[in-house]
Amino acid sequence: MYLRSYQMSMMMMRLSSAKCTPLGLWQRRMFSWDGLSANCYQLTSYLLVMPMQFSRRGRWRALPNAILAELKAKISKQHEGDEKQLEVIFSDSPRLIVEAPAGYGKTTTMISRIAYLYASGGIPNPKRILGLTFSVNAALKVKREVAEKLPVLLGEQNSPVAIGEKVTVTNYHGFCKGVLKKYGYLISDVLRKDVNLFKAISESEISRRQDLNTTLSASETQRLEGIETSIKASSAPDAQTIHEYNDIVIRKLLPLEYITHNAVILFVLDIFARFPEVRKFYQSYYPLLVVDEFQDTNCIAWSLLESMISVHTQLVFLGDPLQRIYGFIGALPDIMSTATSKYGMTQIALVKNYRFRNNPEMLKLDANIRANAATCFDPKITDSDTARLPAFWGSTQKEEACKVIAKVQSLLQDDTSKIAILFRGRGKNAEIVEAELSNNSIPYFYGMFTDEDLDYVEFHNKCQEMFIKRFGKSKNINKKALIAFAESIKTAYSQSNMKTIDSLLYLLDALVEKVSVDYSDLLSEDKYTLLLDIFENRQLKQAMEYVDSRVILSTVHGAKGLEWDYVILSDVEQWVFTFLCRDCPSLRNTSSSAFCKLPKTLPEQMKNPILDDLCVFYVGLTRARKQAYLSASAERFNARGQRFTNGKICCLALVDGVKLVEAD
Repeated sequence: MYLRSYQMSMMMMRLSSAKCTPLGLWQRRMFSWDGLSANCYQLTSYLLVMPMQFSRRGRWRALPNAILAELKAKISKQHEGDEKQLEVIFSDSPRLIVEAPAGYGKTTTMISRIAYLYASGGIPNPKRILGLTFSVNAALKVKREVAEKLPVLLGEQNSPVAIGEKVTVTNYHGFCKGVLKKYGYLISDVLRKDVNLFKAISESEISRRQDLNTTLSASETQRLEGIETSIKASSAPDAQTIHEYNDIVIRKLLPLEYITHNAVILFVLDIFARFPEVRKFYQSYYPLLVVDEFQDTNCIAWSLLESMISVHTQLVFLGDPLQRIYGFIGALPDIMSTATSKYGMTQIALVKNYRFRNNPEMLKLDANIRANAATCFDPKITDSDTARLPAFWGSTQKEEACKVIAKVQSLLQDDTSKIAILFRGRGKNAEIVEAELSNNSIPYFYGMFTDEDLDYVEFHNKCQEMFIKRFGKSKNINKKALIAFAESIKTAYSQSNMKTIDSLLYLLDALVEKVSVDYSDLLSEDKYTLLLDIFENRQLKQAMEYVDSRVILSTVHGAKGLEWDYVILSDVEQWVFTFLCRDCPSLRNTSSSAFCKLPKTLPEQMKNPILDDLCVFYVGLTRARKQAYLSASAERFNARGQRFTNGKICCLALVDGVKLVEAD
């Protein structure tokens, strides 16, 4: 009770002394009763759950040594004595950057690290942890795992509800929307309105919308599009450019109930720059930042992180440089090295692959591709450590497709297996594989769309608009209402006969079922935020993991973050899976071999681009839980439909340490 009275009295003193200025209004809001009940200091409920865990100063009190030792033993057992995972968990370093490939136990390690910091007194207040990731779907998964696993580690008195209130897990846009809900009014009165009620669009969409195209001048549209181009080129705008950009959005877009995706973050950067007290509040409120998929950080997300980091901020950044496949939309090159250097972070690399622990060949494949990336394609790998990768080869694309589909039919004999056939992009071969699936009456899900496809973009815009209209004010979301919403979308597209739209409607149904059943425990407002973020950020493709189809056709980029039992990586050919052949000395090799090998000495201009292509290759293979295959053929068609019959298997499939074997 003393702690509660002390905190309340201090808050009321601050409240009474707040000045009647924009900053004073901010102070009043920060310490208002609404703020207390909403998010800021949920002390009462937590004290009821854990009355003996706080010191009088409101800091987390470290557990007694005996209990702490018991926790360490429990964590060590759970992690099977994995030295690198335990090094991350028990490290005394306040700033860690962890290389964490898929299947290496990243999420479990992260949760154990948080538990240990709680128990050892390393966190001032258990509410004050901010976990950030890119995908709203991934954020929800991590949030649920934290709520489920953290209480188990810390003891049954720590209820999932209490822990969930102390750890905020969201994506960058979700965090920024939370800031704008509280402090957006500091830069515009229009932002007193719930930011979730604005329709989010990209800058490139403005010229396609009649109401916006006539509202903005050509120079204003050009300025907004210029920011989008700069961000995709990994060039961060300066403070003045951000302010000018925001001014256009505030004056021209917000009154029409539109907001750009980038503005959500740029508004917050502007607030943090102009109102340092707000920035300092968040720095103090979140003394530990945990960032997942850090390798995909773009320039404005990095600026946001930089603004959140004070000299006292603890950091845990987790990522995998070999899964950086979004460079073309702005993911910063070498961001993990940049962060390590700037913030003096301790580097730790997880080394045990648990996904493939019972598959020696996939285990070696994972390790050897990573070794090629680490040495710029010059690893030292013995014959005994060389991985055998099963492959299908056809003299024509039809023959390749027939072999792939025969394997699919064989794998489907297992009543539970799910299979993904992945391509670098759309093309003739993907169409032939799809036709072969149909000819053999094999049901499949078509997921070959991209984020930039007009149909894909407009479908998400339609869902966003109708979702806000239906649920924006009440946010009263239940299964019946969600099914009715999905039916209204189907009605809106009743005249469409496009394959992409059919697939997106199927994904929408799968998402509604998932949210209605598996996420039924979420509050209505949490469901609203989840679904709106999916529509705003065009992430319906992530619902591919929920569809009941056992065979999926997708691009590698569309499959990022998803997994299936078996993956067949198709069209792994020269000029198809990598586009660098023109600059490669191996192109002059006139050998009749069906294989293309990288030259011993790579031209300087090839090094970074070929590593980027290796990342895509690696991500494709590691979508498999059990086994990956690849396929290729001697036949290919270029963009003009011209046919070639001298194709070779791409050099990426033949790097040192990888041996192709004929698939069964």
